[in-house]
Amino acid sequence: MNNNIENFDSNNYADEVIIPKILPPKSDIVFKMLFGDDRNKDILIDFLKAVVNIPDDEYLEITFVDPHLKREQPDDKLGIVDVKVMTKSGQTIHIEIQVAPDSDLNKRIIYYNSKMLVTQIKVRQNYYLLQPVISIAIADFEMIANSADYYHEFGWNEKKTGITFTDVTKIITLELSKVPENSDNTAKYYWAKFLKSESEADFEMLAKNNATIDKAYGELKRLSQDEEAQEAYEKRFREIADHNTRLYSAEMKGKLEGKLEAAKSLLDLLDVETISRKLEIPIEQIQNLKK
Repeated sequence: MNNNIENFDSNNYADEVIIPKILPPKSDIVFKMLFGDDRNKDILIDFLKAVVNIPDDEYLEITFVDPHLKREQPDDKLGIVDVKVMTKSGQTIHIEIQVAPDSDLNKRIIYYNSKMLVTQIKVRQNYYLLQPVISIAIADFEMIANSADYYHEFGWNEKKTGITFTDVTKIITLELSKVPENSDNTAKYYWAKFLKSESEADFEMLAKNNATIDKAYGELKRLSQDEEAQEAYEKRFREIADHNTRLYSAEMKGKLEGKLEAAKSLLDLLDVETISRKLEIPIEQIQNLKK
């Protein structure tokens, strides 16, 4: 599903949403149902082990946490992450998946990460109580410019020497659009391929390489046949389509207003027909500018 406003055609928005045979795991609502379900904790743990470099002992006690970020003040911005868990020692790991291009995703991840840090301790509590917050941003578009790698790990390091300032914050990016066709034989590669897959053939091929991915595919097939899951996917699809329709309408309105301003400035220089042809504006609208 492409939610890019640049490629959106409002005329192609159908009243009836076609539900794919296999629901796409990169859809945020499907991702939450698959990886955010306590019954699928082993699936989530296997994915996290593939992309997050922390001791395996941390995964012995994984607890799902309320994805709503706490508000310190009544007018604070509300944040809701896709999946949020706490490890054995109290480290927080949250996952945010984004299909449609979003130039503010980097800033949103920083905001979420910071929010999870500042809400850990209260007034008069010591800073040593702070536990690391690991943010995983999964994007189906280019998030990190000037890099062909699909996986990056960022932290607080000195630029020149690479010395770590603190390990209390870590941000991991997984760019599905950059996952190569040829395998690099890592677990994170197979999970990335799983997330971006859409065809049964691709899912089945990946399931052969990893027993947990095989289980995840089985659960995905079950969800794809579940009426409530289908309804949730359809609702989310409509929300995104409606959002894009509003963006498209606003963009078109802005373009028209800009063209009318340009036409107004040309009235003393060109005839109405020429302005209409050059700016692709109906003659009637240009004539109304003279009134």
